[in-house]
Amino acid sequence: MAGWIIAGAAVLVAALYLLRKKLVVRQQRDAVLMERMRSSQMYGRLYPVLVKCRECCVERILIRPEEDRIILYKPMNREYRFDFEAHGLDPVDRPAALKALSQAIALDVPALADPAKYYFSTHSAPRDGGGNYHWYEYAVQVDYKDRMLRAWSDQPEPQDGIIR
Repeated sequence: MAGWIIAGAAVLVAALYLLRKKLVVRQQRDAVLMERMRSSQMYGRLYPVLVKCRECCVERILIRPEEDRIILYKPMNREYRFDFEAHGLDPVDRPAALKALSQAIALDVPALADPAKYYFSTHSAPRDGGGNYHWYEYAVQVDYKDRMLRAWSDQPEPQDGIIR
């Protein structure tokens, strides 16, 4: 009986080791892909917009294969669409590259990485021609948005959006 327990524990330890190794390799691959994304021409064009996001009240950021859309809650209902094709870039159609883009955005807009301020969600929907359509979203937490609106309540509404 004790031999079976020891053998079972050894198999469990080996399985956990292999699982951990696989996760470390995946994290390293994701980090390399994110660094490639951050050094790309597309990200170089998007980066100035992300710097401006640090100064804005961002309600949500949608990271889709054809665009990045930034929606503000102050000034109310303003949005910025960074359309890849309009900037002479190809759509980001691979889910891994799109996820790397979303991670890079969170790295350059630090508030997005704070779960007390924003939550991150993934979305997937079937395409008409087969396959799936993936996109990612950062959305503001309600408590954080309320605190920010109270803090900004005595200031006038900006006449034009900060993001251009």
